[in-house]
Amino acid sequence: MNIILKNQINKSLPIQVTKKAAKQILFLLKKDKDSSGVTIQLKKSGCAGFKYVLKIKKKIKNSDYIFMTKSIKFIIPKKLIPQLYTTKIDFIQTGLNNSFIFTNTKHTSICGCGESFNIENIET
Repeated sequence: MNIILKNQINKSLPIQVTKKAAKQILFLLKKDKDSSGVTIQLKKSGCAGFKYVLKIKKKIKNSDYIFMTKSIKFIIPKKLIPQLYTTKIDFIQTGLNNSFIFTNTKHTSICGCGESFNIENIET
């Protein structure tokens, strides 16, 4: 695993980002002039355990790791990096609804409605 500390940028992101997702993330980052990048978090949720949260991040902590892909700066907490390998982020639009979709081969179970999941070797 090739990881680097704050203020050093790594081009080897532990996730894949589709063109549609990258376009939407760049749009959101452009709207927020104070953003430093985007972060991915796992939040306890639903019947299966967790959900992904994609957020605009204003400040970078010394403990954060920075990855660049498709002109997007991903700021990821160290403890989350192992769970993100094999994750793919996509963006879908259906009528007036749109959302980011996360798929990950490390999911051990997914709830019936698809809103939450459990993942192997998770640290909370």
